[in-house]
Amino acid sequence: MIQLATQSQHPTLSKDVIRRLRDGIASSKSSRGLSPEARAVIADLCRIARSNNWTPEQLLVAVKDACYTSPEISSLTTTSERETVLARIVSACINEFYNPRAD
Repeated sequence: MIQLATQSQHPTLSKDVIRRLRDGIASSKSSRGLSPEARAVIADLCRIARSNNWTPEQLLVAVKDACYTSPEISSLTTTSERETVLARIVSACINEFYNPRAD
């Protein structure tokens, strides 16, 4: 079970979720999109964020914080590559968060 760590105004992702997200990002490096592993983590994290009444903004801030500190993203050679990966992750989070079939 994935757990999310919460603080009063700014929820954060638990260490387990961050690890799983980083593993998903790493498994996506060789493809043009997100790997099934990355999509599964994003689906889990969005489901739990909704159940904990996170706003979409809180979710995206937490995901971006985790991504910006991720060696899998910081090791990408260009800003363009980093922004492309982050955009894929953010888009997947938004789509999953608002997915009516998600719960």
